[in-house]
Amino acid sequence: MTVEWKGPFAFVGLIGGRWALMLLAELTAGGRRYQDLHDGLEGISHKVLTETLRRAERDGLIRRQLDPARTGTANLYELTGLGRSLEEPLAALGRWVEANWDQVEAAQRSWDARAES
Repeated sequence: MTVEWKGPFAFVGLIGGRWALMLLAELTAGGRRYQDLHDGLEGISHKVLTETLRRAERDGLIRRQLDPARTGTANLYELTGLGRSLEEPLAALGRWVEANWDQVEAAQRSWDARAES
């Protein structure tokens, strides 16, 4: 049985995963080649980068095309209009983190102290 996510939970499905947000952030400055993305996302494996790119492309957030500046089969990845439309919601999330992260860390320290005793 397949569960269909609706509302805000669908958003989490789009950007879920350890690397999805970082990938989108890497593409906000413009199109990037695969190796440039791999180099920019320090610690990501080739397998995980490929899977993350495919999922984002399937979801319509990025597009892949031949890089006109290179010969051969070099691909260029870039955000679609739909992918760019995430910039403001993600910026709002970033503002929330900036405003509240101290409270999150304090809650984590408090919980850890209780769990240790």
